[in-house]
Amino acid sequence: MTELLTPRLVVRDFVHGDVDDLFAMDSDDRVMRYLGPGLKGRTRAEVEQTIDRIVERARSRPGCGLLHASLRDSGEFVGGCGVFPLENTSDTELAYRLPYAQWGRGFATEMSAAVLHHAFTTLDLSRVIGLTWPENVPSQRVLEKIGMTFDHEAVHYGRAMRVYVVDRA
Repeated sequence: MTELLTPRLVVRDFVHGDVDDLFAMDSDDRVMRYLGPGLKGRTRAEVEQTIDRIVERARSRPGCGLLHASLRDSGEFVGGCGVFPLENTSDTELAYRLPYAQWGRGFATEMSAAVLHHAFTTLDLSRVIGLTWPENVPSQRVLEKIGMTFDHEAVHYGRAMRVYVVDRA
C-alpha cells in the first residue's frame, strides 16, 4: 500500500470506504471543470464506479493512479493526486484535484511534490509531465512550484493544453 507523508498530509491509496470523500469532490462542477476535456460533476453511481477503477489500478500498478490526501492531524480529506500513463503517448502525467473548500491552501503543491518525488524514487520514472488548460493559471503555478517548466502546447483529451515537464535529476 502506498503511503506518503508530508508536513501536513497523508497521501495514500484510495479504498472503497473513501467513496464519500471522492463523491464530495467529484460531484462539484467547479472541481471537474478543468479535468481532461472538461467534465461535469459525477453522480454517486459514477463515483462508485470510479473508486472501483482506482482501487483496481492500485492493485495492478502499485503507486500509480489517484491517491487520497488527508490532513495528518485530523484526517480531513483535502484531495487526490497521482501519476497516470497518458493515452497514446509514452508519457506519464501527474494530475490532481481538490474539493473546492480546499483550494488556495497549498495542498495541491504539497501533495503534488510528494507524488512527484514518489514517481522518481519509488516508481523509477525518468520524466513526468503535467497538463493544464491555458486559462488555468493557478494549476500552472502549482506545476511550476514543484519544478516543472512549460514546454509546449499540444492537444490532449481533445483540447489544447499547456504541457509542463520535469526530468529526474
